[in-house]
Amino acid sequence: MSEFSADFQRILDEELGNYAARALAELAAAIQQQGLVFTEELLQSLRSEVVAASARHVASMGLAFAEYGRIRDMKGTNRSKAPPLEAIEAYVAKVGVDKFNYVPGYRYGQFPLTKAVAINRIAWGIARAKLRDNSQVRPRPWFAKTFYSSINRFIDAVTTRYAAQTGQHIAASIRL
Repeated sequence: MSEFSADFQRILDEELGNYAARALAELAAAIQQQGLVFTEELLQSLRSEVVAASARHVASMGLAFAEYGRIRDMKGTNRSKAPPLEAIEAYVAKVGVDKFNYVPGYRYGQFPLTKAVAINRIAWGIARAKLRDNSQVRPRPWFAKTFYSSINRFIDAVTTRYAAQTGQHIAASIRL
């Protein structure tokens, strides 16, 4: 492999690594700006993986996060049946019963005798409300606009460094 190719691979690896770090930081900021940090599960699920450039100058980067984060980003999702009760119960248990002001079937400020009953009733209340309101999800755009608008900055950074490196190699070959 020539020195020319090695320089291009190095540039591509460096820029892709920088871009992955910048993209994760921008996505985390967008998640916080849209208010999707209630349990911080989505924020903690952000991951990136960068594979270094090969002999053909092919490098790759992958982003991963919890699937529900992409659903929150989408427009026009609705339900025709109630969401799964077990998932909502797990959510209520994770957040804590004390975060909910009202337990369906009881007066305000009054709670059931057991925590399991409170979790079940709150979950049923959420599920029925989602079904009643046709569960129209209010989109909170955090991924698509943020990620796809940052790609052009990555392309500009790579092409600028490629052009500079190409100029240096051409200048070095002319001097000989």
